[in-house]
Amino acid sequence: MGELDKSTPIDKVIAQEMVSAYGVDAKSINDQAYTKAVWFPADQILEIAQKINDGKHDGLRIYFAKYITASEDEIPVSHRGRNTVLLVPTFGANQTNRLGALTELHEDDTEDIQNRGTLCPTMCDGVEL
Repeated sequence: MGELDKSTPIDKVIAQEMVSAYGVDAKSINDQAYTKAVWFPADQILEIAQKINDGKHDGLRIYFAKYITASEDEIPVSHRGRNTVLLVPTFGANQTNRLGALTELHEDDTEDIQNRGTLCPTMCDGVEL
């Protein structure tokens, strides 16, 4: 088998089946926490892209997460207890992190963890998958 071409898009039907399969599993665990998608505005994505294009960073790690009590003052009531994602830039190897140490390949840059997306449900305008 050859190397995977990361630029090849996923077929829409397959993508819909993948999203549906995730939904079945996620809802069976905790229907109240289920989040189908998180939308981020282009300006936030471009800001992250500009940061990771600085020569020190090599990518972006996406963590699956859940809003917790400690974050309730910062989020809408509709987000409480819901699943979300965290966007974390990663350093390339041998960069200097905030502690002055050399980094490993794909080491998290925890100084710039991003979130604050719009959750679906409830805001699901444009969702096709």
